[in-house]
Amino acid sequence: MPDFAWKGIKNTQYLSGTISALTRDEAAYKLKEDGIIITHLNKHTLAGEDKGAKTPFKFSFKFSLKRRVKLDKIMIATKKMATMMRSGLAILPSLAMVRDQVDDPLLKKTMAEIYQDVEDGSSLSKAFGKHPNIFDSIYVNLVRAGESSGKLDTFLEKLVGSIRKTIKIRKSIQSALLYPTILLVVATIVLAIMMIFVVPVFAQMFGSIGSQLPAPTLMIVNLSNFMRDPFGGGLLLVTVVGGVILFRAAIKRNLALRTKWHQFILHIPLIGDMALHSNIAQVAMVYGNLTNAGVPVIEALDITAESSKNEVIRAGIQEAKRGVFSGEPLSELLGKIKVFPSSFAQLVSVGEQTGNMSDMLETISSYYEEEFDSSVDKMSQMLEPIMICFLGGVIGFILVAMYLPIFKMGQVVTS
Repeated sequence: MPDFAWKGIKNTQYLSGTISALTRDEAAYKLKEDGIIITHLNKHTLAGEDKGAKTPFKFSFKFSLKRRVKLDKIMIATKKMATMMRSGLAILPSLAMVRDQVDDPLLKKTMAEIYQDVEDGSSLSKAFGKHPNIFDSIYVNLVRAGESSGKLDTFLEKLVGSIRKTIKIRKSIQSALLYPTILLVVATIVLAIMMIFVVPVFAQMFGSIGSQLPAPTLMIVNLSNFMRDPFGGGLLLVTVVGGVILFRAAIKRNLALRTKWHQFILHIPLIGDMALHSNIAQVAMVYGNLTNAGVPVIEALDITAESSKNEVIRAGIQEAKRGVFSGEPLSELLGKIKVFPSSFAQLVSVGEQTGNMSDMLETISSYYEEEFDSSVDKMSQMLEPIMICFLGGVIGFILVAMYLPIFKMGQVVTS
């Protein structure tokens, strides 16, 4: 069983050590069970091993379809459990009813395992924590807070609201990108048909004439020949598709590259605003729910950082967490971190001064959700005419280039 080296915080003390586990997720689960807030966790390198030693290059490609449970399925199951518990049912009967009612096979199997763990004496939060691919750390910690406070149904309702907002943000992004994506696909198909089937007909006709073709026509004909050539367009297509797959794999595996990519996304006009506003809305929502549940500030910030999908924002929250641990106000720390807008730090400062941070965080979340919706509308309004003009311009240029020799022949005849 491999060892994992870890660093973390427990009872305001920095600690470090190693832990044995089959996977990194299992190691993280064991450490959190011991009340340790993880700041660093990597596979342990033995003392005799040379970290800089060269190893033979190995390339392996694994294709696997990971089954995931959709968020709306998790939300419905959580809502059912909250409703049953509010009506007076105990945990086990509630779990049994949810297990029997869900229609997703993976979720049904997971709920059956959770039911068995709780029946064997495990707490509900520990049972959920054994399935990190379905129930994230936010979900598990809010369930744990509900168990501690005796208000499990209330915190399950908070989870339902949190998941609903996450689904809303995702659907807004999808709807904003749907129409431009359809236009791009249609443009690609139309251009491919014209270059592969239509242009060669004109090229054959112009070849029989034998006159010198205009520069635009010659360019389109050469481009058509290149695209029809298996070692030209075919190789280019394979290269592009392969490059995209390799780039996605590199981003997934390499933290430094992923951070630079996420930083680049934040600087793209409109898209950067969308990413920033959606992330801040989620951060405020998660942090507000955790602090309202009584989760310690340092641990709440750590969990909030994990909830963000953007590495730049995640690093910013971790930096703020270290400052809070040293005793600095959160609002001042957020104001110093460039990725966060000044309005975010100012609103957090108001919450600190009034002593009503949970309500202020809810206000912040709502405010940035509205800003996100505004960014989505702006992007939709801007992309639609751009894509239409692009499609019309390219197709128009190809048609003009193909008819230029015919126009020239007409001029020669008339003169």
